[in-house]
Amino acid sequence: MELGVPNNHNYYEEDSLSEAYLMEQTGIRSKRKSRDLINNLFSSVFELKTGNSKLKKVQIIGFKNQKSKEEDNLILKLYTKENSENQKEYFIQSGLFSGVVYHKGCKFNITTRHGDVFLRRMLNFVNDIYVDTEKSKASKKEEHNEFQYIIAYLFIQSLEKASVLGLPKEYQSVIQRSHKVRGKIDLNAYLKRDIPFRGKLTTTYREQTYIQEICDVLYLALKKLEIKFGKDINNKLFSINQLLKQNYSGQYPNIETLQKAKNHRILHNPLYASFKKVIEYAEIILLDNDLSPKDNTLETTGYLFDISQLFEVYLEKLLSRHFKDWYVTGQEELKLYKGLFYNRKMFPDLVLKHKYSNKVIVFDAKFKTMQLETKQSKYSDLDRSDFYQIHTYIQYYQSDVIIGGLLYPLSKPLIKNKAYSNSLFGKEDSNTAKFIVDGVFVNENMNMEDLLNSENEFLDRIENLIDVSLNTKQKYLEVI
Repeated sequence: MELGVPNNHNYYEEDSLSEAYLMEQTGIRSKRKSRDLINNLFSSVFELKTGNSKLKKVQIIGFKNQKSKEEDNLILKLYTKENSENQKEYFIQSGLFSGVVYHKGCKFNITTRHGDVFLRRMLNFVNDIYVDTEKSKASKKEEHNEFQYIIAYLFIQSLEKASVLGLPKEYQSVIQRSHKVRGKIDLNAYLKRDIPFRGKLTTTYREQTYIQEICDVLYLALKKLEIKFGKDINNKLFSINQLLKQNYSGQYPNIETLQKAKNHRILHNPLYASFKKVIEYAEIILLDNDLSPKDNTLETTGYLFDISQLFEVYLEKLLSRHFKDWYVTGQEELKLYKGLFYNRKMFPDLVLKHKYSNKVIVFDAKFKTMQLETKQSKYSDLDRSDFYQIHTYIQYYQSDVIIGGLLYPLSKPLIKNKAYSNSLFGKEDSNTAKFIVDGVFVNENMNMEDLLNSENEFLDRIENLIDVSLNTKQKYLEVI
């Protein structure tokens, strides 16, 4: 059985599933067996969160070092309810993660929102690649899961970046028996083998050589990608691929080889530290079959991507590249009530500090659906907790903050007079920060050119707002 849902789905229980629909998705002709499978799947409330012990075999791939560990974030929730007509309704809720989860013989595809173009653009920013590149000619084969392409993309981009200074090398002792003397003569070998002297000597010397385990893991990962997606996917790594092929041992790496590559001491060298992440991606590529259940066990397995982190990194780097006069930091630590028993730490997603003054802009990034609906209801796009949270951050910076707000991937073009407030809480006081809801307008039908135009429009809006805010603040102080 296979079910697909987008991330951040069904938060308000707006999309229930009927038994008839689920039975159709099982693909089983026998109604009794189909019903048994559904009842087993929804027999109790199943809730998978980031702090859950069931995550042991679910691999989560993040895109930044998350400082706040307090939140227990939802990944997947399954449960049933009875409606007013005493009929069962089935619910699947998802959080801000995308990927694949296998549970009780069912495969859950948690898809990303807003299309492949926006996803590829965000992945480029993770690897500090800002040039708009053409989409690879490699095609995804239907028998493979779509999320394997994300892993392939991350692996190729990170390997390309990490290998700029070459593949990992270290000095190793090499023993040579020849007519030439290189390094030190091995006296023990000379006494045992070279009396009487026959023209050859055994010598030992130290030479920089490539790490065998790392070469094997990287080469086999590239070969596996070629089989799945075609040779075009590795075009950008042609020279690296040839070098790895020359140094390949000829043996398929086992679990022990993977562990040696992941834990090799050379990765502690800052020169090669970036290969840690490359090898993590390679491990997932090589072991992807192990992530698929071999039978209908009760074990929960899978792999997931924290798309909310990906969106935060994208915005952080997009803003830092454009606003040269501002320091842009993500997850800045704010310490509250030091020394008291109720002390806390807060981590706003994006803080911009002006290089030539003490002015501050604070944003929270939310990878959630934003339709910019004006009607207030329980289905309102802007969550109450998000609304209160950003206002707390703004209050923390007090008079230094000039702008605060929430940033989303917008589902509709922004209308400023409906999303921008000239003062905090809407008060007619020019000395307070401006509060906004904004973001990049995206949809799954956009091409890269459309997306770049949408980014520029977003950056222009923020830039104009900064200019107005700084000038207004200065005029207000002059009046005082």
